[in-house]
Amino acid sequence: MTSALLELHGHLIDSLILAKVIDRIQLSGYNYVLADLRVGARKHDLSTAQIQVWTPSSEDLEALIQELKVHGVHLVANEEAEFATVVQAGLAPEAAYTRHLPSTEVLYKGQWTEVMGSKVQWVIALRSAGPELVRASELLEGDRVLIGQRGLRTGADQQP
Repeated sequence: MTSALLELHGHLIDSLILAKVIDRIQLSGYNYVLADLRVGARKHDLSTAQIQVWTPSSEDLEALIQELKVHGVHLVANEEAEFATVVQAGLAPEAAYTRHLPSTEVLYKGQWTEVMGSKVQWVIALRSAGPELVRASELLEGDRVLIGQRGLRTGADQQP
C-alpha cells in the first residue's frame, strides 16, 4: 500500500468540494481518514482539509491526485520535484507532468470558432533561471522535465 497526505483549500463545504473529493476516493475503493478540517468562521473565509489516503500502488496514487486536481487537491509533502532527461528534442518523457491550455473559442459573426494553437502541450523544464513552463515542442535533447506530481503545486492549490 502507498499512503499520502492530500490537502485542499477553498469554500469546501458550501461548494461541496470536500464531498466530491471524498466521494471520488470512496468510489475508487481506497481507504482514507480526514486528518484535519478547518472550516472558515465567516462566509468569505476559506476552509482547509487534509486527507490521508491509501492506494494499492504509487501509480494509483498519481492517477487519483491527477483526477482530484480539478478540485484543488495537492499532495502535502516536503519531497523535491523529480525531473527526467529529454532523450529526443520536442518530445517530453512519458511520465512528464503536462498541461494543455484550455480550448479557446471566439464568437465571431454569430459562430463560435476555435482559435488555432490553443491546445498546446506545456511541460515544466529546468532552465538556467530554474523551473519554467515551456512548450513540449520546444524541448531540447538533454533538457530536464518535471515528472509526476511530487513537489508540484498549481495556482488552484495555493492558499491566498
